[in-house]
Amino acid sequence: MRSHKSIILSALAILALFLASCAGGASGTAAPAPATKAPTAVPPTQAPASNATSAAPAATKGANTGGLAVVLTGPWQDHSWNEAGYNAAQALGKQGVRVAFSENVQDADAARVLRQYAEQGYEMIVAHSFSFQDATFQVASEFPKINFAWGGGINRTAKNVADYDQPFYEAAYPIGIIAGYMSKSGVLGALYGFDIPVCHSMGEALLAGAKTVNPNAKLIRTAVGDWVDVAKAKEAALAQADAGVDYWCECGEGPALGAIEAAKERKGYVTGYVGDMSELGPDVVLVNLYWDLVPMFSKMLQDTRNGTFNAPYYRFGVADGAMLVKYNEALKGKIPPEAIAAANQAIADIKAGKLKVEYVPQ
Repeated sequence: MRSHKSIILSALAILALFLASCAGGASGTAAPAPATKAPTAVPPTQAPASNATSAAPAATKGANTGGLAVVLTGPWQDHSWNEAGYNAAQALGKQGVRVAFSENVQDADAARVLRQYAEQGYEMIVAHSFSFQDATFQVASEFPKINFAWGGGINRTAKNVADYDQPFYEAAYPIGIIAGYMSKSGVLGALYGFDIPVCHSMGEALLAGAKTVNPNAKLIRTAVGDWVDVAKAKEAALAQADAGVDYWCECGEGPALGAIEAAKERKGYVTGYVGDMSELGPDVVLVNLYWDLVPMFSKMLQDTRNGTFNAPYYRFGVADGAMLVKYNEALKGKIPPEAIAAANQAIADIKAGKLKVEYVPQ
């Protein structure tokens, strides 16, 4: 819910406090079902609830076939990865599409939830987590006439399974331009859950953007070693601040929340990760790297209904309106107009094909 304040950051860090539920554009709710304890491996782009239960898909009133279902690994209102998937599903629901979602689904419980959606006749089922890989391919093999997608970003597909990329680095470049103007020290911080390609490329693109403003800009990179440990991330961010960092870009919800807390203490600025985190740090979240999944989910459903879905690898970036730079309106006035103009020009050039942001995975 949008009324969250920074006091709930600790609750986000232990997302087990959220109860799982399942709802949809025309769905009822389902009683939570006990979840098997999940593996310890966590995908790079979300913060799952470690002890939460997952909800069985709810029965849908009205039409009993077709539509889109989304399975989330954490709570839908996380201001980040899961909320991006939820928002896209709800947007399609407002267009008349039958939609449903399940939140707080553990890896070990994913196959059950996916299977129940398939049995209910959903034509497109999105497993919105890297860690749902095995469950997705398992259930897809059982339902060859139903299409599935998973957020792998590694181009692993099957006839009825799509994969989708996460080119966050494209939006990190114009954000780097903003950082180049706003950083007093010229030292930027990249705070990753782990130093994997999707994260590393974000940091390098941030630095590249900053160097267009300040050729002497530097980037301090830190891999926290955890996607959800806010305290550990804050400690790492404070260590970066000791080294001169006054602007952060993060990869992973835990790192983002940790950086927000560190920035509050050291008076720096932070980039919101994947969603709008402005209200979690109204005085420090300067700009958000916002992921709009509506174009991609719409394309998945369109391909399914047109019969053109055949092992696709979807990639929606800045040019597709999927990777956005979203300002914290409360702080936008602190950004020099020329900085915003330069960032906007970079975005326009990316969309026009005049600027190709370099992908640096390692």
